[in-house]
Amino acid sequence: MPRNELLVLVGEITESKAVLDAIHRLYSSYKSAFVDEQQRDVRDAVLLADILCNTYTCVETILFRISRVFENHLDTQQWHKELLQKMRIEVPGIRKAVLSQTSYALLDELRRFRHFKRYYYDFEYDWARLDYLKSVYERLFPLIERELDDYAAFLLHCAHDDEEGSR
Repeated sequence: MPRNELLVLVGEITESKAVLDAIHRLYSSYKSAFVDEQQRDVRDAVLLADILCNTYTCVETILFRISRVFENHLDTQQWHKELLQKMRIEVPGIRKAVLSQTSYALLDELRRFRHFKRYYYDFEYDWARLDYLKSVYERLFPLIERELDDYAAFLLHCAHDDEEGSR
């Protein structure tokens, strides 16, 4: 793998993590509105749904970039689902797994919700479902941050090895 491609990928992960952090700051600033059952309204539901979907989209985008650099073979019919599945698998001699089984399962929940939301035009959100997805998000956020950091470190190690090998 060319060193510069690996370093570009590290930069893209760093950029995506900054976006995830901004989304998380927004989530944190509104968290109390999402929790108080007496106060929350449709605006809170719409905002929470967007935060959940944007979080998934941000992670999916970086996973897609990783896939493109390392293998780039995704079924055009169900590539969103297949991408997640591939990112939890180590490809010996090519790349380590990006996702743990836990983050994979949590991201898959958000993926299914994003798919649902794309075709759901009503504003009558099910708060029980949103509460569940909020708990998914809260478990996922620190885990995906750590896994993306670990993957960036792996890429830097590969880039260093590539540089050493070319001398």
